[in-house]
Amino acid sequence: MEDFSLQNLTLAEPYWLALLGLIPLTIWIVNSKLRRKPAIKFSVIEKLSMPRKSLKAKLIWLPTFLFYTGLAFVILSVARPQLDQSSRTIISSGVDIVLAVDLSGSMLALDMSQSSEEMSTRLDVVKDVIKEFIEKRTHDRIGLVAFAVNPYLVSALTLDKQYLQTNLARLEVGLTQQTGTNIGSALAEGINRLRTLESKSKILILLTDGKDEPSPTHSPLIYAEGAKKDEIKIYTIAIGTNARTRTYLYDPNARDLIRYANGTPVIDVANYPVDKKILQEISTITDAKFFEAKDKKRLSSIYNEIDKLEKSEIQLEVNALFEDLYQWTLSLGAIFITLGFLLHRTLFLQIP
Repeated sequence: MEDFSLQNLTLAEPYWLALLGLIPLTIWIVNSKLRRKPAIKFSVIEKLSMPRKSLKAKLIWLPTFLFYTGLAFVILSVARPQLDQSSRTIISSGVDIVLAVDLSGSMLALDMSQSSEEMSTRLDVVKDVIKEFIEKRTHDRIGLVAFAVNPYLVSALTLDKQYLQTNLARLEVGLTQQTGTNIGSALAEGINRLRTLESKSKILILLTDGKDEPSPTHSPLIYAEGAKKDEIKIYTIAIGTNARTRTYLYDPNARDLIRYANGTPVIDVANYPVDKKILQEISTITDAKFFEAKDKKRLSSIYNEIDKLEKSEIQLEVNALFEDLYQWTLSLGAIFITLGFLLHRTLFLQIP
């Protein structure tokens, strides 16, 4: 949690606080009923010796107080208290990042599964690792591009990580309605999203498991040269074992996996060669690095390495950034209500 100040507290849905009015009303109704209980009347009260109140008697109000205080915190949670950081200056890495992810049919290969029983495709593994990477880059703008033959902008550069994660989950083979690979088209789309920005560092991370197919009109190296002029670094990642592997098969007409009559996906064996040479040249031209990942552990370490390489702290003015606090008030409410109930049923138990 950032530095706390009462001045920065706000409520997303303050109208729920109207429910607080029910608490004194409930207390009044309960006390009214208690006053109507039968009592023994004495004509001369001076003759009665009033016993000294014990500590327990003095604190008889405590369980009720804890219960209603807890109820007030629960109502406050419904109103969604937030810490307003709209005008807060934070330290950011000052990096704009575009993630370009291959969605060709070869991303359905199963060679990156962590065990023989696990049926995770290359794309499943990639999405898991990218999800972790996005979570680490808290204050960086990140965009997401998918590509096969043609590129597809999945998410423009944004600070909204929840929106980005939602769009990441949408990535499926066939999303671009093609199954081939055109590395140059992915570079062009990513570069266009970064070139006009004035950020301190502009990064394109290209992840693919194949080579250009069909052969492109223009070499990807042309786009790499353009990226260098715009001061954009292109990190390239080749994934897969580059050997014969089990794989699902994709039907572009049905836009689904090829299945048997009972609905079970067909698994075949195929070889998907990666053009490592072109990927190495792209990263070299833009003063970045080429990586190769044959399993999830290595892929995760690559993204961790890029995360460490691309850090350059700057001060950033954050707009419309709120931190939810309802979980804290809800927890306090639950603690007070539970404690009040336990005291009422144990130490302060009253037998009618």
